[in-house]
Amino acid sequence: MKIIKAKITKDNTLIATYVNENGDTVIIEGKNIVHKDLTASFCALIPHLAFLCEQKEADGKKYLVDLPDEVFTKMEVSGYSIGGGDDNEGVTLTGKRFLMSKKVLNLNAPFTMFNNENEAYEHAYDLFECVERCSYEAEQYLFAKKWAVVQQELPFSEEREDMPFEVTPESIAALESFENITVELPAKKTRKKKKEIAA
Repeated sequence: MKIIKAKITKDNTLIATYVNENGDTVIIEGKNIVHKDLTASFCALIPHLAFLCEQKEADGKKYLVDLPDEVFTKMEVSGYSIGGGDDNEGVTLTGKRFLMSKKVLNLNAPFTMFNNENEAYEHAYDLFECVERCSYEAEQYLFAKKWAVVQQELPFSEEREDMPFEVTPESIAALESFENITVELPAKKTRKKKKEIAA
């Protein structure tokens, strides 16, 4: 089984295309929220998108780590598609750039081969490793039920007293269950006043 295409949707679910053991191409769309590890693996592709699309953050930079941290808030990788075969295998990244005008610029990086002597992209091996990580996390999402866990507990915390209370059907039911609780307080002890002895 090989993931050849994956995309995180605007609803934070995953659409993926893979080739099964019989060589059939299968498209599957998940309904669950993606795990943070899958999101992180896609974020790791952002520096590559910046270099391959010649964005200003990559101008004059040689290494991926030289990019400013702000690139991760100004850009996003939403998908990738693997093509070619053997020594010509490579990937096309799809993403977007968030403009100052609040509009979005869609970006499609040129097809970049992973292992080709004629390939000009010097970070091709790191790109390959990042895509492999994305494919692994996509497989975990599709076949191992590695999804984001939706927190259902009431947000009672001594450390975060300022945390807002979220009204959900579960929280309403929990609060309603408190109505029939009777708290018995111990009887209040009264002190007898000492008699004043007249002189």
